[in-house]
Amino acid sequence: MASYFDELNIATTQPRQRSRYDVDLDDFMTPHNLAGVSRPAPQLDQLLQTANLFNRFREQMQQGGDHDQEQFLDNLVSQLLEESQSNAKGPPPASQRFIRLLPDIRPSELDEDETCIICKDNLRSSAGRVTSMPCGHYFDRECLVPWLELHHTCPLCRRTVESEQQAKEEEEEEARNMMYG
Repeated sequence: MASYFDELNIATTQPRQRSRYDVDLDDFMTPHNLAGVSRPAPQLDQLLQTANLFNRFREQMQQGGDHDQEQFLDNLVSQLLEESQSNAKGPPPASQRFIRLLPDIRPSELDEDETCIICKDNLRSSAGRVTSMPCGHYFDRECLVPWLELHHTCPLCRRTVESEQQAKEEEEEEARNMMYG
């Protein structure tokens, strides 16, 4: 039996190659710094680094993590995958000024059972730097900064913080006020 195209003498063409880069799930599971691997854009590279970081945390949690935190990371990785494959722009990154000014929190100031929701480390006994968001949630700084470089929201409650665009507008406003009084 002949195909539909053969019966109607319709010439088939080779499928066009897509012009945009499709992210394969393997990109999320392999280290980003492999020699010889080129990335099409720095933003995609940041996205892949963040997804890889969250995937490593998820793997650690599967060894002994609780269901809520595992679901939290699964949702984050899924969101990052969707954003990487979508032409739509997601939320803008937090401003570099905001990231630079994140407060350092002394572990002794925290409750005994305070943990980073991302990596699940006890923050009181953490060897890394601990920081907090304006909403009051605490994180390991090394977990929070990659997120903020892509999103201007708290990873837990999604409260927005200053974006790069907002910081630029504020600086321009201050410059106008200085100039014109």
